[in-house]
Amino acid sequence: MTTHPTEQSAPADDTPVAFYDHLLPGIEAGRYRITVEQQLPAEQLPGARLDPVEQIVDVRAAQFRLDPSWVHAVYPAAHSQGPFHGLLPHITLNPTALPWEREPFTVGVQNPARAPWLALLLFGEGELPGDPNALGTTASVTIRALLDGEAAVSGPILDRNAVDPTLLDTPCQVVDVPRELLAQLLPQPSDLAFLAHVRTGGEDAVPVEGQDSRPGQGAHALITTARFPGAGRGRYVAHLVSLEGHTPPGPQADGKPVRLVSLHSWTFTSCPQSGDGFGRLAGRFTPGNGEHSAAPLCPAPAAGLTEELGTLMEQGMVPMTHITESGERALAWYSGPFLPRVAPELPRPADGHFPDADGLLLHEPHTGTFATGYACAWNVGRALALADPGFATTMIRLRHQGRLRRATDRQYATYRRQLFLSAPSAGPTARMAARAAALTPREQFEELLRGDALDALAPTLGIPEDDEPRPRTVRAAPAAYRLDAPKRSSAPPQASPDAREAAAWLAKLRTLSGVPFDCLVPDQRMLPPESLRLFHVDRGWLDALLDGARSLDRHPGADATTDAELDDLLDGQGTVPTAGLLLRSALVPGWPTLRVEARTASGTTPVEVIRREALGADVLLMLFEKMPDRLTISEPHQGLHFGVDDEGNVALRSLAPGEVGRPLGRSVPVGADPALTVTTPVGARVLDIGRLAARLAEDVKPGSPLSPAEFAVQLVRAPEQLTLTFEGTTR
Repeated sequence: MTTHPTEQSAPADDTPVAFYDHLLPGIEAGRYRITVEQQLPAEQLPGARLDPVEQIVDVRAAQFRLDPSWVHAVYPAAHSQGPFHGLLPHITLNPTALPWEREPFTVGVQNPARAPWLALLLFGEGELPGDPNALGTTASVTIRALLDGEAAVSGPILDRNAVDPTLLDTPCQVVDVPRELLAQLLPQPSDLAFLAHVRTGGEDAVPVEGQDSRPGQGAHALITTARFPGAGRGRYVAHLVSLEGHTPPGPQADGKPVRLVSLHSWTFTSCPQSGDGFGRLAGRFTPGNGEHSAAPLCPAPAAGLTEELGTLMEQGMVPMTHITESGERALAWYSGPFLPRVAPELPRPADGHFPDADGLLLHEPHTGTFATGYACAWNVGRALALADPGFATTMIRLRHQGRLRRATDRQYATYRRQLFLSAPSAGPTARMAARAAALTPREQFEELLRGDALDALAPTLGIPEDDEPRPRTVRAAPAAYRLDAPKRSSAPPQASPDAREAAAWLAKLRTLSGVPFDCLVPDQRMLPPESLRLFHVDRGWLDALLDGARSLDRHPGADATTDAELDDLLDGQGTVPTAGLLLRSALVPGWPTLRVEARTASGTTPVEVIRREALGADVLLMLFEKMPDRLTISEPHQGLHFGVDDEGNVALRSLAPGEVGRPLGRSVPVGADPALTVTTPVGARVLDIGRLAARLAEDVKPGSPLSPAEFAVQLVRAPEQLTLTFEGTTR
């Protein structure tokens, strides 16, 4: 199997991404006085004028703390390393209207563009006195202390009466920022609106069916910083801060540090020469990168092995220590469910199910040892079934119900024999003689019906006098009755709730849910760091796993009907996986919603994904219905980045209706223009948002200013992707 990269560019997404300037709440948070006055038309009448009624209403929203679940994503990812010097860090929030629920700065500051009350500030090492190493260190103070203020810092000026009294003694996180530094990093109030917008669509936010074009469920609010990380290596901390109650940045006489409420923070390291960016991480899976290249999952070859042993390892067999029942240690070969080849069909017993693990110990003729993979699968399945009390109870109860039905059927067959052949005999002649000597109860009742008993019983049974009973002829011939139990209807009976529950549990186990990772990958060298491995799924291993789980209280002769019922239900429980991949990479924690698309050779037919799950911090497992011919790994579209390209330019995009986002083929140099990218006295590279918005408007929207959404469209950096094609895969 060989791999070939085909492209590394922005993928064409079928799900549109829409940008909005903001999502304004119906009413902003704060304290409101509602006055109701009523006056009758006839003022001269007594009581025509009523006294006004006043009511104080508090509209409350998040102010000093954020629910952690409200943070949808951050970029760069927390504690990540990579070449981030050309990107603007941002945070994605689930409450879409959150950035506009309050007003920034103090009362009286003009806010015509509806600037958000939240801002994302980026600090490097040595810039914050309380966090010189940019580790995200914050100070914890109570809300009461924050409102009371301190003489050494300049805190927010807020209305204490508008704060929930129950929150005054709860803590909040704050950072003290030197005033001069804040003036260099925080844009002007009129420019803040360009750093926040609402976005819908993309991979992680599919609009609800029937939803209109307005943002709603599935939308996210984004806040971007105006500062680029430095060109050299360095650690940075990003703080989402509240601007409510503060004055706009500018030189102040007192020079006190400004105390800001930090609602969320994370750290990352920018290193331009690092290989931890998405493109470089994904690029390792291309051919020519040694153990990092995409390859089949099998043990690493070892030097000095004979041809027979090397062949076994190429087939996915791993030498292991085998402890026999007598306690002896011997060499054995183990293979899990993931193999670099299509496994041959496993011979099955006559009843279709393995009763124990001993029958699954296969002899390996080349080395004279045992292959223990299937036996291990059986034991793992039984152990997982015993570890789940709910399934174990359901399975045992289902077995008992099946045996009860079988015993009832046998008892009914016996009763039929006793009813129609009450006198046992050794042959037909003796049986006829016995029938002539003694009538059975059924025959005696029929003789009564042949006589006058029917007429005598008619009034008692309620037959109307005007309805003459039709004469009945009852033949008591023995051939009219079967001696065995009645056959079941050809239509399948409705499955019991226990059978459906057990089948659902077994179907989940068939996707290897709950199976220890060491059983899937027995040697860690099979999956080295930063590697992608493909495999075929051994159906025999899955069958052995399920047989072990179904072995609880199983008797092969008595439970055949129950086993057949479970087999029928399992056939309708979805597709059985036949292939898959394991990805061990920093891409897994860095991009939790990483897109991995599997397709056939034509590239148009997707391959069904049966299971996708992160197995640990940096391992992703995917199971497919069949082996794919093409894999596309790309950044999630909900995590669109903002910034400049590798040359420091902003690629211009169309804003025309129906063509929003289409590249125009020209760009604006931003990184090399000192008027657009300002280097502050502390060495920070900060965008002049106002000038950049005006400069971009000249090219894409002459004569009209850009809105925040249109500004965000221009700064979008399309997500990267890597496509791998595979040849020589065995179906």
